[in-house]
Amino acid sequence: MGTSGEPSSRNHTLWILSLYQLFSNNRSSLFTVYFVLFVVVKDHISVSEGLAVFSIAYVSSSLISPVAGRVSDRLRRRRLLLLAAEASSLPFFILIPIVQGFLLVSVFFILAESLLSFGSTALQAFVADITPAEERGASYGLVSAVGAAGSIIGTLLAGAIAQVFGLDYIFYMVGFIMAGTILLIIFAIPEVNLPPSSSRRPFREMKNVAVFSVATSVRTLGTGAVTAFFATYAYSLGANPFEVSLVAIAGLATTAVLGTKLGRVVDRVGEIHGYIYGTLIVVASLFVYAISGTWIDIIPARIIYSTGFALLSPAMLSWITKVAPENRKAEYLGFFSLINSTLWSLGPLPGGAVEATWGPLGLFVFATVMSLISVFSVYFLYPSSRSAVLNPN
Repeated sequence: MGTSGEPSSRNHTLWILSLYQLFSNNRSSLFTVYFVLFVVVKDHISVSEGLAVFSIAYVSSSLISPVAGRVSDRLRRRRLLLLAAEASSLPFFILIPIVQGFLLVSVFFILAESLLSFGSTALQAFVADITPAEERGASYGLVSAVGAAGSIIGTLLAGAIAQVFGLDYIFYMVGFIMAGTILLIIFAIPEVNLPPSSSRRPFREMKNVAVFSVATSVRTLGTGAVTAFFATYAYSLGANPFEVSLVAIAGLATTAVLGTKLGRVVDRVGEIHGYIYGTLIVVASLFVYAISGTWIDIIPARIIYSTGFALLSPAMLSWITKVAPENRKAEYLGFFSLINSTLWSLGPLPGGAVEATWGPLGLFVFATVMSLISVFSVYFLYPSSRSAVLNPN
């Protein structure tokens, strides 16, 4: 199976992968919303310490991404890596509320997220394997939209569970969801037939990808911190755990409704324009965050932010898969993730320091500055006359 297969077969596989994303998004969105809150409440640590652990976990995952991509390309078995990632990380997640001490909780979370990086890289490459280049933005948008729709139910249920039983039970819920994900991989996701992988390209030959990755990812030094912080911010403005889930759902619903449509916008206007427009929308959301006086005020901020992200995310992934050689998509995506996710993961470190020194307003100003630097970098590196792809090969 590949991009040259029958459209009905491609669409069927794409919808199954979207269903996989539905399950995995439940897990990742819950941790984004609740992990820092969990360790702050249970272990009585500061917000900056919680953000630091969150950051380290995702940095570790990012550093593994190029290796994960290379393994995926060489094995030519995306499905196997999806299964291995889910099965190996499951025990660590369900043990987090059981183990004692902030150190062990941190180690288990870091190990679990690192193992999952093999699956996330394989999934992104899988989508590119089965979709034509001219439809890739819409395909990534569809996967994101379906995943967000499922996360709404999961986040709402998690908020209710946390309110009634406590934050510990969110991790048991995640274990249940992951068990369902494993069954889906085994019984529903087909294996693809990929061309043999050529000899590895030196990283210096991916310099254009590196430039693009840095230019787009500098934004995440600020927005990564905001994403990890918004649940704690809502909590500080009077939200209980269930109400925190409502704030998260506002963003997820936006992605579910607009994800596919905004992915098609990327296919129409080009990846560079899509990224710039999306980031400017994110900047608008940061202003709304900054003037929020109650937790309810954060809801429109999440809606605006998610609209921007639903536009810029497929733009970045589509650009990378278009410049990647046919049999090296996962490696290129892994190299992009190394830069993008590492900077996103590092965001809570300077972001936490800024928040501790100047408060939430300082954090939102910091995120705005980083986002504008990214917009201007991309704008000048890739003029509008080259709004689609610069092929470095």
